[in-house]
Amino acid sequence: MKFGLRMCDWFGSVENMVRLGVLAEENGFDSVWVSHDIFMRSSMVTLTIIGAQTKKVYLGNTILNPYTTNPAEIAMYLSALDEYTKGRALCGLSAGALEYLRWLGLEHERPLTRVKETVDVLRKLWAGENAAYNGKEIKWSSECYMRFTQYKNKIPIYIGGQGEKLLAYSGAYGDGVLPILYPPEFIDIAMERMKAGAREVGRDFSEVDVAGCVWMSISKKGELAEKPLRTLVAYFGPMLGELGLSTIGLSHKDFEPIQEVWRKEGLDAAAKLVTDRMLDLAIRGTPDDCIAKIEMLQKKGLQHISIGAPLGPDPEESVKLLGKYVIPYFREQEK
Repeated sequence: MKFGLRMCDWFGSVENMVRLGVLAEENGFDSVWVSHDIFMRSSMVTLTIIGAQTKKVYLGNTILNPYTTNPAEIAMYLSALDEYTKGRALCGLSAGALEYLRWLGLEHERPLTRVKETVDVLRKLWAGENAAYNGKEIKWSSECYMRFTQYKNKIPIYIGGQGEKLLAYSGAYGDGVLPILYPPEFIDIAMERMKAGAREVGRDFSEVDVAGCVWMSISKKGELAEKPLRTLVAYFGPMLGELGLSTIGLSHKDFEPIQEVWRKEGLDAAAKLVTDRMLDLAIRGTPDDCIAKIEMLQKKGLQHISIGAPLGPDPEESVKLLGKYVIPYFREQEK
């Protein structure tokens, strides 16, 4: 089992995220991922600093999109990061959140096509080839090629998402996948969608590195893990897909009272309405509780877990708990 730490503005400043990223390497994590959300801190800055202060962990964005960041810019940034970190860059790519793109007045008519064509041109550029392209979304001239030698001719592309078509495509053509597992029980549906895509093109699905994205809140005293998680679930829970929610008996309707209280009284008041069932959207509790849930995912075929917010009441302590108890437990199994 491989372990990734996935960070976002939930953890505050760039300095905080860098500190957690360095701590993750010290505690046995394999990769560090940083979110790249509109009008929040740039993952490109944060990952570059983490790269400068670490030696082994792989570094990825969750997630770049080819609407707000031109594929040429994606190629340039990750190629430079890969060169500087001696081959540790990973590309997290998806279509982008429709709501965010609307803020910017950007059209979003063929998101899957845009992702597919972006994957095509990125692979050409990193292979040192000319990326002239005449697609439905991307139309590039013969002047589109990298003006410097690439550190290596392939940067792994991890495709993120939850929709059926995107997951199928990622199973067929992604080097890796970043499926959203909120709740973890969505694993069955996600796996089948990815495997279906691989089967369609005759691909061995074992070639695909599936980095399942989970929320986690861990604490030596399990009950302390609930408070930070309630706030996160109140904020993001209403945005989750209906199909995923249904795997643990929830629906968007369950979140309507929370949204109403949030509008009238604020997020702290709304968080008090989060139920125990809603907390099941995440992996939570003591190290033993978290190990048991990860084992469930492992039995479903997951071999790489990307652990995200809130981490716990003290994120730094949570990373240390994972490094002391959880990661060694799974490493021991591999011996």
